[in-house]
Amino acid sequence: MQQATHIYRNGTILTMDSRCSIVSCLAVSGETILAVGSEAEVAPFQGPETRIVDLGGRFMMPGFYDCHSHFMRAGMYNKYYLDVNSHPIGDVRTHGDIRRKVREALSGMPAGEWLLCAGYDDTAVAEERHFTLAELDAMAPDHPLFLRHISGHLALCNSKAFEAARITDETLNPSGGVFRHDGNGRLTGLVEEPAAMEMVLAASPQMTQEKWLGAVERATDDYVAKGVTTAHDGGVTTAMWKNYMTAHKRGMLKNRVQLLPKHGWFDFSLAPTVQCGTPLTKDGLLSMGAVKLFQDGSLQGYTGYLSNPYHSLPDAISDGSWRGYPIYNPRELVNIVTRYHEEGWQVAIHGNGDAGIEDILNAFEEAQKAYPRANARHIIIHCQTVREDQLDRIERLGVVPSFFTVHTYYWGDRHRDLFLGPERAARMDPMRSALDRGLVITAHCDSPIVPADPLLSIWVSVNRLTSSGQVLGPDQRISVLEALRAHTFNPAWQNFQENAKGSIEPGKLADLVVLDANPLEVDPADLRNIGILETIVGGKTVYSARA
Repeated sequence: MQQATHIYRNGTILTMDSRCSIVSCLAVSGETILAVGSEAEVAPFQGPETRIVDLGGRFMMPGFYDCHSHFMRAGMYNKYYLDVNSHPIGDVRTHGDIRRKVREALSGMPAGEWLLCAGYDDTAVAEERHFTLAELDAMAPDHPLFLRHISGHLALCNSKAFEAARITDETLNPSGGVFRHDGNGRLTGLVEEPAAMEMVLAASPQMTQEKWLGAVERATDDYVAKGVTTAHDGGVTTAMWKNYMTAHKRGMLKNRVQLLPKHGWFDFSLAPTVQCGTPLTKDGLLSMGAVKLFQDGSLQGYTGYLSNPYHSLPDAISDGSWRGYPIYNPRELVNIVTRYHEEGWQVAIHGNGDAGIEDILNAFEEAQKAYPRANARHIIIHCQTVREDQLDRIERLGVVPSFFTVHTYYWGDRHRDLFLGPERAARMDPMRSALDRGLVITAHCDSPIVPADPLLSIWVSVNRLTSSGQVLGPDQRISVLEALRAHTFNPAWQNFQENAKGSIEPGKLADLVVLDANPLEVDPADLRNIGILETIVGGKTVYSARA
């Protein structure tokens, strides 16, 4: 009989198997799970070299699988950008706070050097508006300034940044992006969507290999401290792919990362397979993901594509019928999706507004009609304002809705009062409606938009509380066990890795997390306060609170 390298005993171990069994012992051989069960059932696997770990009654479960984030960019922003996040993520509450941070960062910096900032949120400051271009210029008169919006779909740039990028009042908008102008045709400083933002950033100092590797190092430390054993990088460019391979070769990754090639930004000759879930490295730390596309932007930036107008509009958008806009026209999206579908790819598309989601569903349906394929598991990322009739279509098409449910906490009050209004906001991220249809749902944190924190996401899914403590859509609450499953087994299934991850069963990877409380027994209001004691990837401890 094969001997275990480790046996964990005397614990409360939630296996997340099909019965969500709870056992007391677990045997691990190297990087894989050997046996689960009672002391008596696991004891035969103990040998003279087996290390016995007494859990002391503590709670163990499968490691968290954050099935949509931007892993490398999360590390990049946290390490190389000035943090201007508003409360509750950061300490910014007014424009003055941002001015102070920028002034301090520029102190002693040579004229002409860029200052890149992340986390800016116009509706989370007291002024409830964007800076004007004149204010941006006064803030950084001698430096190109780039304030990345927390949504990831907007930025503010000063005149020095536009000059460096050779963008003028006459510069045409790129496809899928916008340079905003005032009534006189002059740039306002507001830049919308990656296509336009990248035109500005092309003039900024580019990321070197060592910077990218530093970003990986920061991200992997941040994620394992939150119990994340597998993360996504949803939108990998050619340069990022190559740097992932270098980071892996240097042994820098502590957790697993699935790489999703970004449509339009990736050299697909580098992809050794189209099969999502396939390991890209022998140790399985890197794996193949779906192709990533966008069909709209962010509701917080008024670029999410809705079927009905936004509830309340800023002065800069005088048209009361404003609904946002799509990235691709419907026929173009159908053609792109159909090509990837025909080639055998899984396709994951960002969709926040229900009009954007409608375009996505139409594209998936047209692709399936042209090239029928069972079990494609195409994904709608965020699925924020999906309607009941669209959930019916999702069920019929076998699509996976992946919810950015912490929207409810971070922006729920503003969705209710500004962006969507009470009725639509109450059913944003409708996890209960999806589960009632028997759908496999997943949840994610979309870091660096917000910090990677699965336990906060679980708390939000169960409680539906906003940052001001208001309940938003109580009928969309789900149970603790359903929320845990949406952060473990279901993401593994979504990404064709259910035979290797997501539950504690013999033959699967020993990707585990030990918590300081049992989430099935604590008051649901306290779920977010549970601590991560240990994170284990492939049988090796990669994070310990004791350390």
